[in-house]
Amino acid sequence: MTQSLLFSPIRIGSLDLSGRMVKSATFETRATDNGFVTDELIEYYEQIARGGTPLLITGNAYFDLYSKAAPRQIGADHDDKIPGLRRLTEAVHRHGSKIVFQIYHVGRQALPRFAGRTDAVSPSPVLEPSLGVRPREITSEEIRAVVRGLADAADRGRKAGFDGVQIHAAHGYLLSAFLTPHTNRRTDAYGGSFENRMRLLLEVYRAVRERVGPDYPVILKLNGSDDLPLRRGLKPEDLVRIARRMEAEGVDGIEISAGHYESAFTFERGMWKGFFSAITTVGVGTYLPWYRRLSVRLLAPALDWGLGRIAGYREGFNLPYARRFKEALRIPVICAGGFIHREAMEEALTTGACDMVSVARALIADPFLYRHLKEGVEGPRCDFCNACFARGATWPVDCYNEAVRAEKDRMLASASG
Repeated sequence: MTQSLLFSPIRIGSLDLSGRMVKSATFETRATDNGFVTDELIEYYEQIARGGTPLLITGNAYFDLYSKAAPRQIGADHDDKIPGLRRLTEAVHRHGSKIVFQIYHVGRQALPRFAGRTDAVSPSPVLEPSLGVRPREITSEEIRAVVRGLADAADRGRKAGFDGVQIHAAHGYLLSAFLTPHTNRRTDAYGGSFENRMRLLLEVYRAVRERVGPDYPVILKLNGSDDLPLRRGLKPEDLVRIARRMEAEGVDGIEISAGHYESAFTFERGMWKGFFSAITTVGVGTYLPWYRRLSVRLLAPALDWGLGRIAGYREGFNLPYARRFKEALRIPVICAGGFIHREAMEEALTTGACDMVSVARALIADPFLYRHLKEGVEGPRCDFCNACFARGATWPVDCYNEAVRAEKDRMLASASG
């Protein structure tokens, strides 16, 4: 009998993996306020590793105050973080899984007061409409500090025992914003032409590679589309061109997602009923100015409906983008996008749309999902209600659908009994 491709081995650079499902990055909100690893954070990752998930990618790690989005975010800003990060990698490795460290700079997509500062930086001072943030233009000196900071963060991850590093250049965060003409209107060496807009990403990659060495796996997270109609966003063909350039530079693999925050969260397609009410009462929306928070609450039903139209759920929603990258690249292509069923994952792999699938919300609901898919066991089933997303960066990452959460708790209690 032919083995399912989902459970067959694959290699990313020098990293050998036992199967083709990846835990994609999410905000964990389980570190300390100053970024140290906690038992609570380790427990979350260890559950997913116990479920046999071949590769886990951490939530985005910050390296300085301006790269940080929220309290309780995992940090890589100083060497004092290394011992805790090593505890995390050792916990995952005990169960046979591999773990990759995601590094990033949040850019303009954060509420400064919530992040503990007074302003935000971006390539250009272009308003971020979903949060109402007007960033200032990042200086040349700060750009150099970003390159150093991300390279330092990658090296700390390597020293802590991570199996690789992922550079986050998607979703409108700083590196993504430099790539995109809509958010990059600079007239210096970092703006204007395609080559200039790629300059920071190339500098970051080269600095990271110099620090971690030639054989250490480096993965890139990139949009398949910026999803910015009527704005100067990047189209799939632009992003494939970027990916090909990064492959030529030596990147070992690429994960495909889509959208900026102002794209109406097309990277989190799901069921949006109650989302705006929740985000303004228990989520990051509580840190919005009172007048903006009030307007969002009053318009919540209409906003929920609008997101449902723009970013409604469908399984494998980034596959059309991923297929274009797969056709153009030799390195492994990982596709994110609402995967939950074995049949959908296997179809994505067998039809050549991607080499691996990455999963976030379905693993939040069922940390043992990979094992359950392999064994044909029905576990807690995410319905993509996005209650977890509405609480992202304020509550610890978990399932907040009451019925699914109760089933998950029973499963975990039974497994530890």
